[in-house]
Amino acid sequence: MTGHYSKTEHQYILLTSESASFDHYSVYRDPKLPQIFSHNFVQLHDTFPLERLLDFLPSVPKLLEANYLHLKASPQHVFPLGLKQSLVKSGFVVEDELLYDMKLSDWKGQMGHPLTAWGTAKSLSDGSSIMKIYDSIYIGEAIAEQKLKRKYHFYESGTIILVVCYSDQAQKIPIGCGELFIHSQEKTAKIEEVAILDQFQRRGYGSILVKEMLSIAKSLGMEAAYLVATSTDGATHFYEKLTFKKYERVHTVFHYFLT
Repeated sequence: MTGHYSKTEHQYILLTSESASFDHYSVYRDPKLPQIFSHNFVQLHDTFPLERLLDFLPSVPKLLEANYLHLKASPQHVFPLGLKQSLVKSGFVVEDELLYDMKLSDWKGQMGHPLTAWGTAKSLSDGSSIMKIYDSIYIGEAIAEQKLKRKYHFYESGTIILVVCYSDQAQKIPIGCGELFIHSQEKTAKIEEVAILDQFQRRGYGSILVKEMLSIAKSLGMEAAYLVATSTDGATHFYEKLTFKKYERVHTVFHYFLT
């Protein structure tokens, strides 16, 4: 990631991952949770020559000390069609991460929606429960529990604001949550881990949750908010409806080795 959000993104990643920088790339690793791909990856610098990519890829699992390959190109890199075809033929998954942002001077929403809560013992408990349930569906219960333990103290301390969405104004039934990371020096907020339980999706709760997060960020003096989506997760239209603008695109390469 480049530009205005690179410092915020770096600080967010360093909450869970160690980093080591080399001439043309950086390595991010989370020794406590090597199974979480978003915590473990190689980030190419602008200076990395794309003609070296195919030769470089076999070294990535060793750099990550993992049985998978996860690499992110620089936003300045544009994969030629021939390179994409070669990667796919070799069994790699090539996707795009899409960064969306919003200038909060344009945001007119008000904080305090009755279906949302944050910053209380109850919201912490409810949000943690939803995060574990949601993650269990996609990464398994054991890893979801480890992930929650890894991040719980960040939620508890307010380093990451865990915002919860409920299905009722009495706030008895939590159905979604999301992370809000504030970088005060950069006056930038990152929205991450937005999750609504499947049976409550497409009913407006996601919009309520994200709008509340934007309002919180603005109330804390942030000037911009951003988030990262993938080109395949179906959420891009949702964020565009909320008036987020596409800021940049990053190619990612992934491969999981069975042995």
